[in-house]
Amino acid sequence: MLFRDAIQSTCGFAQAASGPFYCPADRRVYLDLAFFNELHRRFGAPGDFAQAYVLAHEVGHHVQTITGTEGQVRNLQSARPDQRNELSVRMELQADCYAGVWGHHANQSGRAASGGVELEEGDIDEALRAASAIGDDQIQKRSSGRVTPETFTHGSSEQRVSWFRRGFQRGDPNACNTFQ
Repeated sequence: MLFRDAIQSTCGFAQAASGPFYCPADRRVYLDLAFFNELHRRFGAPGDFAQAYVLAHEVGHHVQTITGTEGQVRNLQSARPDQRNELSVRMELQADCYAGVWGHHANQSGRAASGGVELEEGDIDEALRAASAIGDDQIQKRSSGRVTPETFTHGSSEQRVSWFRRGFQRGDPNACNTFQ
């Protein structure tokens, strides 16, 4: 679902400030089109492949929903509220890894001719810059000048880059087990 400014989803009301998100209740990805301008201007991560990484990350959450990971994590978060943020980080990093797996397969020889994409020089750097720019540590540093890892919900810049890179290099969703 593409929107600007705000939208009512099955998961609740969302404003542009919340950024792109996946709603497991209706199994839809919600993209505020203005976010991609923010990704470029505010986060210093321009480029079409930076945008593709964000979309692939959100689709990664859909994969988690259909495989049951999302439900298992939500149940664990309810049972162990003290681990809520840590479990959230693990789920987000897995979605980053899945985005990398998509990038790996999208870049396979011959895919462009059959409707796939052909990565150009610098595309992976765009995705890595985006992953780094939207790490919790970078966002916290920009907004408050402090970094408090215990409040992370998506992972540090280094973690996000590492898990995207792992998925891209291996091309195997089985390499994306962030819960071990």
